[in-house]
Amino acid sequence: MRAEQKVQLLGKGAKAAKIATLVTIVLTGIKAVVGLLSGSIALLADAVHSLSDIFTSLAVWLGMRLSQRSPSERFPYGFYRVETLAFMFVAIVVAASGAEVLLESLRRIPNPSRVVLAPAALTVATVSALLSYLLYRFKSRVGDETNSQALQGEAKHSLIDVLSSALVFAAILVHYAGFPWAEGVAGLLIGALTFRLGLGMGRDAVLVLLDACSRPELISQMRKIAIEVNGVRDAHEIKVRRSGPFIFAEMHVEVDRAIRVDEADAISSTIEERIRNAIGEVDSVMLHVESSKKDVQRIAIPVEQDRGLDSRISQHFGKSPHFILIDLHKDGPRSWFVIENPGAGIERKRGIEAAHLLAEHRVDALVAKEMGEGPYHVLRDSSIAILALDDESDITRVLDALSRKELRSFPHPEEPRQLAVG
Repeated sequence: MRAEQKVQLLGKGAKAAKIATLVTIVLTGIKAVVGLLSGSIALLADAVHSLSDIFTSLAVWLGMRLSQRSPSERFPYGFYRVETLAFMFVAIVVAASGAEVLLESLRRIPNPSRVVLAPAALTVATVSALLSYLLYRFKSRVGDETNSQALQGEAKHSLIDVLSSALVFAAILVHYAGFPWAEGVAGLLIGALTFRLGLGMGRDAVLVLLDACSRPELISQMRKIAIEVNGVRDAHEIKVRRSGPFIFAEMHVEVDRAIRVDEADAISSTIEERIRNAIGEVDSVMLHVESSKKDVQRIAIPVEQDRGLDSRISQHFGKSPHFILIDLHKDGPRSWFVIENPGAGIERKRGIEAAHLLAEHRVDALVAKEMGEGPYHVLRDSSIAILALDDESDITRVLDALSRKELRSFPHPEEPRQLAVG
């Protein structure tokens, strides 16, 4: 994700938090005034609950504003976690306000107060429920668009506001019908819901600050994307952490031993680009590229006849009637078998046919002397290493040179041929 796109997302989230704050301030003031005038403990409890909404919305707005700052020398990873700190503050305020409402409601149940101005209180509770629902939809939509954990948490808080306002409405009606303790019970339920929400939000914030992996499914998705890139043998040690609304990832990638540095860089860029396109909230992927650690390498050598390790090496790749495939362990050849080259008898593209044949047999490296440009690219695209063959080599000498790592990479067919021999 580009820097300007990230700033736009954070700015959109900050604007949403600002709008939510202004609406909540007005709504809280109305509920507090009517609650005091009517004597409704349930409406006052809802006002206290909404007062916490003001602080949390302000915290989210401030957090997202600070998150837009560019990385600095002291903060090289940016300020994205300010948004998570704001989310932590939201959790603390929500839990504390819930506990306060719980205690006050427990005191009011045995000593209920009389509610006056019931129509006004009922009207305020209805308006509060409608506005809270609209705020929930608004913050939820923007939170999903910006992937803001704080805004998503605020949306859940607004959904609790809808329920609490509905409880207030029901409690005032029941109180008016002759059951004054109903308001205390409603306040108790509101306080319990608020306290539980605060604890859950706090747990989520702590997990993010501790770099916990909250979405393990991303690991398998990233590995699948990586191993589908041409030249990659395996991907492992994948780590995912969240910083504010963004995700940072690390990954170890195994590539064929014959991959050049420039090719490894291209593979890294391809993997990162594909992951960021597939998972929009990914900010960056740190890739550690390493050579494949296979214990057994399958080596292919073009040969003139099927005589096992005594076969005579063919001088031309595409025209070779057979290939001997040797599974080479670090202490020597473990097994071998000879396959026929079906492309040896055709006039055109026989080298390409032979290259596809070796790819089907999952060959790791080929030792050859002569080769055209077409099969060269097919082999490289299949992540098969190509090693240059000495003019006078036999299979035993080739295996000995392989064990001592004396064979150089086969040059591009257009490059001078003398570079091929080590």
